[in-house]
Amino acid sequence: MTILDGRTLAQEIINSLKTKDLSALSLHIILVGDDSNSQKYIDLKQKRCHEIGLSCVIHRFPSDIKENIITSLTQELNTDSTVSGYFIQLPMPASINKNQVISTISPKKDVDGLTPNSKFIPAVVRGVMSLISAYPIVLAGKNAVIINDSKLIGIPLKNILEKENCHVQICNKFTENIQKISRGADFLFSATGVKGLVTRDYIKPGAIVVDIGGGDVDFANVSDICSYITPTVGGVGPMTIASLLQNLVDKT
Repeated sequence: MTILDGRTLAQEIINSLKTKDLSALSLHIILVGDDSNSQKYIDLKQKRCHEIGLSCVIHRFPSDIKENIITSLTQELNTDSTVSGYFIQLPMPASINKNQVISTISPKKDVDGLTPNSKFIPAVVRGVMSLISAYPIVLAGKNAVIINDSKLIGIPLKNILEKENCHVQICNKFTENIQKISRGADFLFSATGVKGLVTRDYIKPGAIVVDIGGGDVDFANVSDICSYITPTVGGVGPMTIASLLQNLVDKT
């Protein structure tokens, strides 16, 4: 079993970005509500921005903010030439129409790949693919199962894997026999946010398992039967942040 070490690879990407003059670039982040995990991710992203000499501005709003206030800000950021790119930290409070707000982001500044017409691969998907590419792993002709059907993760990941001639099946909470389907996969990607969802019953011996949900996979229970696996901490998470910054820098 080999660990897919996202922390080390992400640091290599950050070190590469440090060699560039990024002082003219700025990343803006919109945070609505007080979700503790969101705050943690914001802190990590801000830390990485400062590490590479990139300006990072946080726009914080209470959970009861009116939706039109947020969309007014997105319109302002869309037209502000000093803003290189921005994104909205998810999740948002249920009172906010997430899709409506996201739709107001300019594709040219959508560095997290949240909108359908974004010029960028979603950071999490870019991070996953970069991590896999760093190892001697063959995708062509293999079977992959993605437990996530969202426009941010499941759909774009499927599209990229298929371009690599990988056979892909997407599953969600309504999929029947999901364990049986997953056991037929050479690659299993899980991004549900359900802690410990993926156990040995989901995995074919020798499969490559990628935990995008930050705890979806019961690592201790399954790691010995995998050929490659991401750790619960230090896998996809660091790669997502590094890829977000790559998207911003690539924009220039």
